[in-house]
Amino acid sequence: MKVIVDTSIFISALISPKGIYAELLMNPIFKFDKYSSYYLVVEVFKHKEKILKYSKLTENELIEQVYNLLKNVTLINESQIPKEVWKKSFELTKDVDENDTAFIALTEFTDGKLWTLDKKLSKGLIKKGYSKIIGTNELKELALDNKKDKKIIEE
Repeated sequence: MKVIVDTSIFISALISPKGIYAELLMNPIFKFDKYSSYYLVVEVFKHKEKILKYSKLTENELIEQVYNLLKNVTLINESQIPKEVWKKSFELTKDVDENDTAFIALTEFTDGKLWTLDKKLSKGLIKKGYSKIIGTNELKELALDNKKDKKIIEE
């Protein structure tokens, strides 16, 4: 499965490096493909001070954690996404949150599922009939199912 990681998930993983978001992003036993947009990196820099404050990481630790998380996420250049996909994505986000257009475009382009903590975005998209969203609990269940499958295979 292809999962599009939005900024809210990535920042949550930075703030809680031992939490569920970091675990789902970094543990290789969880077999789903993680993608994001280069815009994610811009957002991390934009919120750097907030992340440092809440994570209690030093700047060097934060840089290391960003690196470790990014090693597990494939960044896709937005210029690869066709204009028609951008138009459709903008229509979906224009009255919800235009800043998330890149993540919706990437979800459409990869035929993946958007993983987000942004309730306003999720509710707004669902209201418009958009169903390519996956919640953390659903992803965790899928990941745990993969763990069980792996355990059975190893026995």
